[in-house]
Amino acid sequence: MKPFQHLISTALVVTVVFGACSGGTSDNASKNSTDTSATTATTNAANNNQQQLEANKKLVTDFYQSLYGDKDSIAIDKYVADDIKEHNPALQDGKEWLKNSLRPFLANPHIEKTKIEIPQIAAEGDKVWVLAKDVAPNGKVFARVNIFRVENGKIAEAWKVSEQVPAKSANKNGAF
Repeated sequence: MKPFQHLISTALVVTVVFGACSGGTSDNASKNSTDTSATTATTNAANNNQQQLEANKKLVTDFYQSLYGDKDSIAIDKYVADDIKEHNPALQDGKEWLKNSLRPFLANPHIEKTKIEIPQIAAEGDKVWVLAKDVAPNGKVFARVNIFRVENGKIAEAWKVSEQVPAKSANKNGAF
């Protein structure tokens, strides 16, 4: 009877140990699978976010070049939301006001089309910041910082800070 008990005890121990090892492997596999899924989801979200930031930057640079460089009046309809909110105290809200106020600039045959220089651009969330070098028709150079909020593929809000670049800088860095 003793050898039989020993055999049963051994079989029971082997079953428990084998089951525990097998269960641990299954738990680790499940955990690894969950970790991999979470990592993949995080990576996909980061990639999607980066793609959206790049799309917003492209939208803003295309708008800026099209409107101010190419003098294309269609740019306002293409890139600007109907109810754009302006934070420049000299400008009113709304796309129609913007179109009407820019009409003389866009129709002026003495203002040539030009390539807009954007030395700096950054994006975070739904905002895009642009540092643009603008040359006025009189030849004066301006450093303009524009901040745009993009919503549903259109510019929905805008801020602008502008200063004339002096002929001589107090430092060697320059405005751009």
